[in-house]
Amino acid sequence: MGARRAAKALVAALTAATVLGAAAPARAASTSVDTGPLRPVADVDVDRYVGDWYQVAAIPQWFEIQCFKNVKARYDVQPDGTIGVRNTCRTIVGTTSTVTGRARSENPPADSALTVSFVKLGGRWIYLGGPNYVVIGLDPDYRWAVVGDPDRSSGFVLSREPALDAQQLADVRATLTDNGYDLCDFRTTRQDGGAKAGAFC
Repeated sequence: MGARRAAKALVAALTAATVLGAAAPARAASTSVDTGPLRPVADVDVDRYVGDWYQVAAIPQWFEIQCFKNVKARYDVQPDGTIGVRNTCRTIVGTTSTVTGRARSENPPADSALTVSFVKLGGRWIYLGGPNYVVIGLDPDYRWAVVGDPDRSSGFVLSREPALDAQQLADVRATLTDNGYDLCDFRTTRQDGGAKAGAFC
């Protein structure tokens, strides 16, 4: 259980933004809050999803305790079809903390539910416990994303930019509540050029 929690926790960041007047972001059709299964978006184009993301907000996790600001993630497609994960942040003493992992899709070809692993043994990545990275909200232009975990012990708001505008934040918050999350469980992530750390609700 500890390894699974570590794996799902260490997934930090992937997002994007939405422009006023743009197409509505992909998210669950229902607007009622419940604690049933997460509702992943219908489809994720992995080639568009990879790249750099800023963590705008998240449910605090023990593995990020050393992170003072600038939590980011970089994703890239590997030769075997899995996704490379590289999470970084700036510590309180000014150093960079880095962790690398690998993600595999659990629902191809939709690719909206993944298992992320940060455990490697004998040259092989060890995937534990099933999907722990479910894309539940995604901007049509891949400028922001909302990522959840089936048991809602973790959640991440990600963006291609350090901050989201008011409309984007409204869309993100609606996505989270539509999927049974309590917004007050989230904290804003301190980013240079973005918001200061604080409550998200």
